[in-house]
Amino acid sequence: MAKLFTNARLYQEDEQVFRPNAWFVVANDHIVSRGTNDVPSDFSSLETIDLQDHYVMPSLINTHVHIANRVFPVGANQLVKTDEERIQNGLANLQTLQQNGVAFARALATTNDLDIDIAKRAEQQNLIGLQTAGRAITTVGGHGSKQGIVVATPTEMRAAVRGHFLAGVDNIKLFASGGIAFSPDEQPDDVQMSFELIQAAAQAVHEKSHARLAVHEEALEGVKIALRAGADGIEHAFDADDEAINLFLKTGATLTPTLIAPYVIVKRGDGILPEWMVKTAYKWAPRHMRALGQYAKAGVKLTLGTDAGSPLNGFNDTALEAQLMVMAGATPAQVIQAATINGAELLHIESEYGHLKVGALANFIVMDQSPLENITAVNLPTVYYKGKLVSEAPDRSGELEYPLNKGSLDY
Repeated sequence: MAKLFTNARLYQEDEQVFRPNAWFVVANDHIVSRGTNDVPSDFSSLETIDLQDHYVMPSLINTHVHIANRVFPVGANQLVKTDEERIQNGLANLQTLQQNGVAFARALATTNDLDIDIAKRAEQQNLIGLQTAGRAITTVGGHGSKQGIVVATPTEMRAAVRGHFLAGVDNIKLFASGGIAFSPDEQPDDVQMSFELIQAAAQAVHEKSHARLAVHEEALEGVKIALRAGADGIEHAFDADDEAINLFLKTGATLTPTLIAPYVIVKRGDGILPEWMVKTAYKWAPRHMRALGQYAKAGVKLTLGTDAGSPLNGFNDTALEAQLMVMAGATPAQVIQAATINGAELLHIESEYGHLKVGALANFIVMDQSPLENITAVNLPTVYYKGKLVSEAPDRSGELEYPLNKGSLDY
């Protein structure tokens, strides 16, 4: 049944402003008409929802999650033992994302390629959309080599990529540098994958017109290698310089910074996570923030992803990433764009996601203040999915159990 939503301050994506006195009509899950001021008489008989002059923008797109992981609570007795348990975790995580204003997510590195099954079941259960990447591809002894697919040559890389597509994934994820959370024997600035390997992956990925190559690169030199080799997106990027910035701008690749990942290790991890992991996060978190500020100010195309499922990094924390991006130097308008249309374009879903134009799915969040003025407005929204009310009070139980009250950072 069609519904008429009135009295909204509706986000105009092209102008990056909220227009008052807006209305829109939802039918068959989509926005079928919209305008400002007087509502046409044709719609006068529809069920009407008065949005009370609140701010309305597209629901968020989280382009980096580890969907099958259990984050809260932690402890040996909470370890997941079977693939079915992991799949159920994934479905619950999608529900949490949905309740917190996310309409679409991209899984990047999932145990046993379970994101493929999770995405199929999510569609059957009318949960939010999910794109998949299966297990990450890495190098011998590299980041995630115990969990991912290990390759040593370009030929092996191409075979791994094509095998993944045969299994049904949407995208490909590479682990190409060290990181914070997997091992005390590596650092984020360890370059672990060659130009030739990444180029082979990019060539194989781009045989599929819909697919994207996401590269975990925390090392500055690794970022440059990946961009030259054909990566569509860089995940993390803990450092920046003029050369890296220019490569982003020249190639049009996107950056998904995931600032929250090291931040929560510092702010939640003391006494819970291994000491080496917390120390590594302390070392790199401020540099990560500075780098994102440099990239944002230079106009690098950003998307919003949280790395949810990494240590103490919950699926109800998408809004915190938006806040951290602004703290790092991105403007609220850049962050809204990153979290909506940029994410949609990266995932090739912009016909229905990332905006509220006619033809879009009616996925939107309602806030009592403008996120252009205060980005924290996205933290506790009222959430609509396909025009139906999903949540007026997002679940914050993880934050209560694991508050951000540890550690000391300069932000």
